[in-house]
Amino acid sequence: MKHSLIFHIGAHRTATSAVQQYLHDNIPALKQLGFLYPFMTRRHVHMINQLFNGARSPQQVSADLMERIKAHDMDLHSVVLSDEDICMRQDISLLAEFRNKFSVKVVFSLRRQDLWLESWYLQNIKWQWNPRLSHCTLQEFLRMREEFHWIHYDRYVRHLEKVFGRENVILTLYEPGQMPPGGAVQMFCDSIGLQPTADFSSPARVNPSFSPQVSEFMRCLPLDAAPETYRAMLTAACAEIDSQTRLQQGAAQEGQGKQGTPLLIPHAQRRGIMAKYARGNRALARRYFDRETLFLDPLPDPATPLTEMGLPGDSYQLMAEYVAPLLQAMITRRRKETGRKKASRSSRSAR
Repeated sequence: MKHSLIFHIGAHRTATSAVQQYLHDNIPALKQLGFLYPFMTRRHVHMINQLFNGARSPQQVSADLMERIKAHDMDLHSVVLSDEDICMRQDISLLAEFRNKFSVKVVFSLRRQDLWLESWYLQNIKWQWNPRLSHCTLQEFLRMREEFHWIHYDRYVRHLEKVFGRENVILTLYEPGQMPPGGAVQMFCDSIGLQPTADFSSPARVNPSFSPQVSEFMRCLPLDAAPETYRAMLTAACAEIDSQTRLQQGAAQEGQGKQGTPLLIPHAQRRGIMAKYARGNRALARRYFDRETLFLDPLPDPATPLTEMGLPGDSYQLMAEYVAPLLQAMITRRRKETGRKKASRSSRSAR
């Protein structure tokens, strides 16, 4: 019988980073249960990019995976590859070639589109990989939402069915009431038949969005113009600002959805957005879940206030809470770099 190959393709903002971190942290324990999470990396984006740019072929990767399976004494029956950027690709037919060597399954997690758009907007600001999406306003971002073709879930799942076969597509729903007690990580494990033992470490929260206030601060910063390592330092500094801001504001905040998710989209616009996806969502609910509604949670109450994407109006507060901490982080980094260089010169002089 063929070994199983499971592609975890996203979508983004459905705890994909937490799932990847969990699998990476538990590689030895996974092997004991017959699962291989290969290449000693948290996320398989590099290998997937190589496949789609032609640097490696599915045949080459298949042979590599089989060699890795054979190199282990234990009985490995499944390989898991995870990269949420796979779902961003219009056509993933290339991955069908893995069916020549493996029994291929694909796991795709769906989040209600209005909530996904809010979260995706904040993530684009946080990581700034696309300047056009990193510095725009929310309304400008929403006008570009057709570019995110994969959240037309019914349409995209039909593509998955064509590539892998209907019976090999596994859908999960990222919605509090539709997830098991263990959350999104446990939901992923359940979807692939993985039953973690006591040897597994606990899941961690990975890559949360920053608050709308800190996100607005970052939206005004040209972080995407900085070298990668320097940008990472600036992002880490903003993370510390975000942590301090949350402590000051406290747990009780207005304009929050379930699990503290900030609500940014006005109710009438949110209703209009969901109307655009309603037909496809209904078709997918019928086909996979034998019901009329894909997402069970209702839209937020119209009276729920929104979280403002704004900065302090007082210039001194802005300096004290945002600008000064960012400069302090830059100064601290510079001092550490200078200290390391001095230590290195001293070490060479002593030889």
